[in-house]
Amino acid sequence: MLGLIHIFTGYDHILFVISLLFGAKTIRHILGLVTGFTIAHSITLALATLDIVTLPSRFVESAIALSIIYVALMNIFNKDSNHQPWLAFGFGLIHGFGFAGILSEMRLDTNHMAASLLSFNIGIEIGQLLIVSVVFPLILWIKKLTLKPILWVIPGTSVAILCFGLVWFIQRAF
Repeated sequence: MLGLIHIFTGYDHILFVISLLFGAKTIRHILGLVTGFTIAHSITLALATLDIVTLPSRFVESAIALSIIYVALMNIFNKDSNHQPWLAFGFGLIHGFGFAGILSEMRLDTNHMAASLLSFNIGIEIGQLLIVSVVFPLILWIKKLTLKPILWVIPGTSVAILCFGLVWFIQRAF
């Protein structure tokens, strides 16, 4: 449940996933993006939670904000942005350290670390799948509309996401 709660209260992660979806073209493309993101953040979540690799929280949280800014800018300036799974994978590595930061604040019992890590990650994945299954059909529907005002929804939303990313970057870096 903690992973599920975290993904629904982790607005930065939600906006990042939505930004990736803006550039998705097909279900297969989404599967590539989500799989790349999931594999990557699972790797760094495990490495950081088990104290194999650690990065300063300020750096991780600032990098997460920068990943949101980057994808939002791609959506704004490249009307036909087609995000690649390697991009989702690379940014997923950073986001996994962010997930690990939340998990470490919970001070889990080390005797049950593997089970806690697995269940937290499964909760994140369930939440992410719920977000994708609700948002992507809506995005596809918007893209199919030909009304002029509707054509500004995705770029306008990307500008709003960009603004959130900039605010988070300033808060986290400074």
